Amino acid sequence: MNPYERWDDWEWEKAVQELGRGRNARPPARAKTARGRRGWQGAFDHWTGGQKKTLLAALFFLTVFFGSGGRDPLSVGVAGAYRAAMAGGNYFFSLNGMAKEVMGLGGITNPALPVDASMEGRFYPPVSGKVVAGFGQRDSSGAVLEGIDVASSLGTPVVSPYDGVVSAVTMDPRLGKVVKLDLGNGWSTVLGNLGDVAVTRGERVKQGQTVGTVGLSAPLKEPWLHFELRKDNRPLNPLPYLIPPPGKP
Repeated sequence: MNPYERWDDWEWEKAVQELGRGRNARPPARAKTARGRRGWQGAFDHWTGGQKKTLLAALFFLTVFFGSGGRDPLSVGVAGAYRAAMAGGNYFFSLNGMAKEVMGLGGITNPALPVDASMEGRFYPPVSGKVVAGFGQRDSSGAVLEGIDVASSLGTPVVSPYDGVVSAVTMDPRLGKVVKLDLGNGWSTVLGNLGDVAVTRGERVKQGQTVGTVGLSAPLKEPWLHFELRKDNRPLNPLPYLIPPPGKP
């Protein structure tokens, strides 16, 4: 096998220059390579994926920062794209924490009462599922969540967290069909995005009794349950107050 067949263009050029140097010849001007023609396009060839992500996140934050307060078409477009990323679950962009703060969309803790130790672990979870939006976060419309949103499936029974009385059955523009329960001693709950409703105003309910089903009545049109827990009408993070699953303290 001819060993020179394995030389690349750069090695051939170097060999020619060495021969030319011995004869006092100037090496020929090097032709533009593909890298030279690409210019800045090749500047990031050796960057790792993490470095590229960091740069993109920084550029995205600056774009959101300078466009957040504007009313020109570009700024409005940037704001709309970011809100759409939040609503659509595009976490690479939407979870850029600094950009969320600039847009006023996330990470803001809603003031609430300290946890009442005497009531910890006393309430039934109205449904089982993954929490997809936490207490105190902002939704895509900019509103602060005064409860949690729990992923579920259409038609899943929703139960009363505690003994109480139905104080309202109503429609809410953000939460769809809502059932509100007075649980006594200043405690109350709000259950939203219901489908069927199995109770009426003034009806007494028992802990664990079905009050409705998970529906699609909220504008988002996805099967999830909005769950609020309140003390003296002030919102609380409901998670510390729920009966823990078996095997957990």
